[in-house]
Amino acid sequence: MTDPQQPAPAPPHPYATGGTSAVQPRGGGGLSTAAMALGLAGLVTVIISALYWGLGAILGGLLGITAVALGIFGVISRRRRVPAIVGIASGALALGVALVLGVVSAVTFAGSLTDPSGAAAGAPSAHDEAQGSEEAMPWPENMATGGIVFDRDGIVRSQVPASGTPGTAAGGGAAHSLRVYVDYRCPSCAVFEAANGELLEQLIESGQATVEITPLTFLDRISPDQYSSRASATMACVADAQPEAAWQVHRHLFDPSVQPAETAGGIDNGALIDAVDEAADGANDEVRSCIESERFVPFAQALNGWVFDTPVPGAEDPQLTVTGTPFVVVDGVPFTGSPDDAPAFADFLAEQGLAVGSVS
Repeated sequence: MTDPQQPAPAPPHPYATGGTSAVQPRGGGGLSTAAMALGLAGLVTVIISALYWGLGAILGGLLGITAVALGIFGVISRRRRVPAIVGIASGALALGVALVLGVVSAVTFAGSLTDPSGAAAGAPSAHDEAQGSEEAMPWPENMATGGIVFDRDGIVRSQVPASGTPGTAAGGGAAHSLRVYVDYRCPSCAVFEAANGELLEQLIESGQATVEITPLTFLDRISPDQYSSRASATMACVADAQPEAAWQVHRHLFDPSVQPAETAGGIDNGALIDAVDEAADGANDEVRSCIESERFVPFAQALNGWVFDTPVPGAEDPQLTVTGTPFVVVDGVPFTGSPDDAPAFADFLAEQGLAVGSVS
């Protein structure tokens, strides 16, 4: 008789917690910790982005996505589930906040394009300011039209309009008139200035045309510090108290060393004074005080509202309105070409009867 065979011992249960032969999951603890760290970092990043209106929401969202993915792997690995769950929750929250900030930014930017007339929150309406007293809203000298008019002799002098609303430009007898609407934060305006500023200057000096610069403020809607209003008010200060320097200051405000990015913080009033000082070979004390006190900021904001609420004066189309910047009208006809296309702008001027010569 042979000995009965003994049954073979059962293999260890793969999820047994006791004994040295149990198979243990590997790597889960590190994934869980990483998920928690990235999730919390993403959440902090989007919170900071919301407070300071930066682009950090994108980074926060990416950190959130990574945290959720690592957290899921951490849960599956069955090690250190609490950090993994924290990573998933914080990462998902960071992603959600980032998406909300993205939607808000997109809606705000679209609003600035479709309704550029809105000024900064709390700014007075054009109607209210037009009816206000000189004491309530100072109006600068030499801006009777709302804009700054240049002819071959320099800035066209004018008194504050008694009506409290912009009037008609006097001009120096030039056969043609150009209206140029700008926002000193607007990057396309800087492009137009770089491409066509010299040509405009030649037209003024030749006596063929007057050029009226109307500074607007609508990009305050997507900026943190009302730079458009302050830059526009700076031009008003110069027109009022140091008019001989107005053209040089206008051009210098589009210099890359001065103009901020569209949604970044602009230079402060002290730096604006420095910019005027550089362009004008010395800003006088009245201009310095005017810029520092933001004397003409209410005027600039009210003018912005009036411009977008009122058809362009002298336009061939009586319903023509300013829709954005740069917006250029020559003898009542709007230029519809690209801001950087100097040859196209020269051709357009020639069509209106201006002898502009060759454009390189």
